[in-house]
Amino acid sequence: MTIEMHTPHEGLQENIVRLAKQGLIRLSQNYKGVSRMECSLKECSSISPTENKVCEIRVMAYGENLFTHARTDDYETAASEAIDHISQQVALLASRENELPDNITSTVKV
Repeated sequence: MTIEMHTPHEGLQENIVRLAKQGLIRLSQNYKGVSRMECSLKECSSISPTENKVCEIRVMAYGENLFTHARTDDYETAASEAIDHISQQVALLASRENELPDNITSTVKV
């Protein structure tokens, strides 16, 4: 499994990056189907000048691509909101994994 972190060059504290990385590691330990995670922390003031800190998380699980982003006034809140949301998405994906398929696709008569 691969975890990629993309951060701005300046203005970001190390503990925020560590918080985001620990959240992603915890998420990958809960669901073994995850093959890759990308987390981007960036500043984007084009929509709102006050809420310009953005955290985007992309999770590639086998057969699914999940994406979420959070926009707040600081990186720590944005990262925790994005991790909470992607955790809900991964939990839903994990619960759907154990369900029966919608259609019977076998041609074998039993």
